Amino acid sequence: MRRTDAALLGQRIGLERSGSDEYVKAMLDHFVKQVDNQTYTKLVSEIMERYVDVSKQLEIKSRELEKSDASRREAQEIALIGNWELSLCTKKLWWSDTMYRILETDQSVEPDLMVYFQKVYPDDKKLVNQIYHDMQSGMVPAEYRYRLLMEGDRIKWVQIRFVGSKDSNGMLAKVHGTIQDITSTKAIEEKLEEYNHHLEDLVQKKVAEVSASQMATIHALVKLSESRDDETGEHIVRTSQYCRLLAEKLWEMGAHKKEIDRAFIDGITQASPLHDIGKVGIPDGVLLKPGKLTPEEFEIMKTHTTIGYQTLASIEKKDTGSAFIKVGKEITLCHHEKWDGSGYPKGFKREEIPISARIMALADVYDALRSKRVYKESFSHEKSLGIITQGRGSHFDPLLVDLFLEHDSSFREIFDGTLTGKE
Repeated sequence: MRRTDAALLGQRIGLERSGSDEYVKAMLDHFVKQVDNQTYTKLVSEIMERYVDVSKQLEIKSRELEKSDASRREAQEIALIGNWELSLCTKKLWWSDTMYRILETDQSVEPDLMVYFQKVYPDDKKLVNQIYHDMQSGMVPAEYRYRLLMEGDRIKWVQIRFVGSKDSNGMLAKVHGTIQDITSTKAIEEKLEEYNHHLEDLVQKKVAEVSASQMATIHALVKLSESRDDETGEHIVRTSQYCRLLAEKLWEMGAHKKEIDRAFIDGITQASPLHDIGKVGIPDGVLLKPGKLTPEEFEIMKTHTTIGYQTLASIEKKDTGSAFIKVGKEITLCHHEKWDGSGYPKGFKREEIPISARIMALADVYDALRSKRVYKESFSHEKSLGIITQGRGSHFDPLLVDLFLEHDSSFREIFDGTLTGKE
């Protein structure tokens, strides 16, 4: 109430001071009512202002949500993503307008499971039936891709995603999700897969070309040795086969897992012919001497290991990624090392000797024993077997000797096979 109203009321009470107490009480009640009315009006006014403000905010948010929902629907239509919902209790199915477009079905047709199943490609019906069975069992399926069969025997690929809704008892009651036409995407994926296969074929072809080039290099280098020693040609063929045989048996039994795999087996098979490449640097008087070498001559002969190693090391500088050159270096340098450390040129022993060189050592000695040389006659398989057995733990890796003894018949067949072919 305004201050002037209060002053007038005071004057009236003063003038009527001689009146009854009832009159004064009535005037005071009137004053209180006026104050209550004005306070109430002010509160209502403030509440209405706040209501209007909140209403405006809600209206703005509502428009934003409608705009967002419209954008979502537009995006789904562009991407051909339809929505669907299935009640597991009533078997009632609902789907969106976009799903009608995907199924190429008239919108007058009521959504129905049978209508949908009829669209599924025959070879995929078993999968779709299993998906439906999983939902009936309370499982929410994973994401799936399968085919639909359209008019004109056209195939359409679709991707289905699932989301489950449970009832108050925690049981799966509804499953809803999306269906997307991914036919174009699938075609691109198939093209990419075809292209990748083509690339793999090209890579394999290039690898084969590189491998052939490597082998041509090996044989060109080895020819230098053959021109000096008539026996070298068949020797390198056989030792290559011995090395492969031992490497494969080691791989099969799981030995030396860090070193031996398929690449190692191929590498030692290809690189083993290089083991005596250093002999090109040995004088004829030493290399072809029919009798026993003098200590000085033997020192010269031993240098074929370092000569071969240095030759391959110079090649490796230009071809650092070549696995067979790496194995070749190990073999050329260390194939005359012995298990007990009494070999040359480094005096390596036991595990210090690369496994490739240990394999080569046994293969080289077996073939040398079986072969006729300018300084010796050939030994029988049985005599060679005994000599290698005696070298177990001194000259040769015991494990390799055990493998050799287990498969000695294969060594005999390899040696005899090259002799038969030569005849």
